[in-house]
Amino acid sequence: MASVTSAALRKRKTLKKGIQFTLMVVGQSGSGRSTFINSLCGQQVVEPSSTIPLATDDSVERDFRLREENVELEDNEGVKISLSIIDTPGFGDSLDNSSNFNIVTDYLKHQYDEVLLEESRVRRNPRFKDSRVHAVIYFINATGHGLKEIDVEMLKRLTGLVNIIPVISKADALTREELALNKKLILEDLKHYGIEYYYFPYDLETDDNETVDTNSYLRSLIPFSVIGSNQVFEVEGELIRGRKYPWGFINIEDHELSDFVILRNLLLISHLQDLKDYTHEILYEKYRTEALSGSGGSLPDHLTSQFNAEPSIKSPLVKQDPDASLQSPSLNNDTYLAREEQIRLEEERLKAFEERVQKDLLQKKKELMERERELREIEERLEREARIKSED
Repeated sequence: MASVTSAALRKRKTLKKGIQFTLMVVGQSGSGRSTFINSLCGQQVVEPSSTIPLATDDSVERDFRLREENVELEDNEGVKISLSIIDTPGFGDSLDNSSNFNIVTDYLKHQYDEVLLEESRVRRNPRFKDSRVHAVIYFINATGHGLKEIDVEMLKRLTGLVNIIPVISKADALTREELALNKKLILEDLKHYGIEYYYFPYDLETDDNETVDTNSYLRSLIPFSVIGSNQVFEVEGELIRGRKYPWGFINIEDHELSDFVILRNLLLISHLQDLKDYTHEILYEKYRTEALSGSGGSLPDHLTSQFNAEPSIKSPLVKQDPDASLQSPSLNNDTYLAREEQIRLEEERLKAFEERVQKDLLQKKKELMERERELREIEERLEREARIKSED
């Protein structure tokens, strides 16, 4: 009975608080990235890229940035999902995309660093928001030649850092034979280049048959092929998100034509917690171990700077000045003085904390002694009363 009550309380708490999940969507312009986001949320969250004019001069370096959108969703059981979506408009649109790769990976590492820094604090912030990315949906254009160079470079950098879920978009533009060929070639490239993606892990000895069968089936679908749409049509009195063509209509949730509904369900329902657990227990722990040990026994530069100063860190959501790391001697001196000041303040805080603890202990000891004195007086009074009654 108690366990049932506890389960009910946990469910009510979850219903009220909701589940936080962070998803990053990476893909070049025209890959269907924006349409997928809108289809996943069942509403227009981002402006379709087809409505955003692009520069016509290929020599122009197009601006790449990360864009965060927050959406509140609710599943069939009333559980609220606070979904944070990190979109990547402009990814791969320049001649030199090396900075694109760094911006994406720096953002992912930054979120790990924030958690690592928070865990190291003596007094943690109860309102701290864990913004680690739990999955990256990586869109691959079906070219009939497997992965492109930009795909290989980006996916290799993401390997071991985040749960990668490779996706082929615009599956309605391919025949069944073309889709099967593209999947085969992409899988071969993923294996050839040593790219690790989320492979829906299971254990034959400990997991139940349903888990094993489900994850085996999901493995067979990689890379997932999806169809998205920004439009909703009324079909036989029912509102359906789909695509309309001169030859007919496609329901994007038809699992025989697209893996969209399967991908949506695993992201937001069946494997949401699995992705979060794998991020924390496997990927983050690996990153944490490497960060704290370092190849030379010290913290990496990007993390050391955060431990040496309270984090007024610029968010990777904003492009940073590439020359910002070129510090002058006076700036280095200022940094050293600031670090010394921080150490002094931390020592003062620890000393004050220790004094407060000692004061509390003395107060508790005084209260305990007072309580013992009162108990002795009560015992003596009871003994006197008992003795008087026995004499009578």
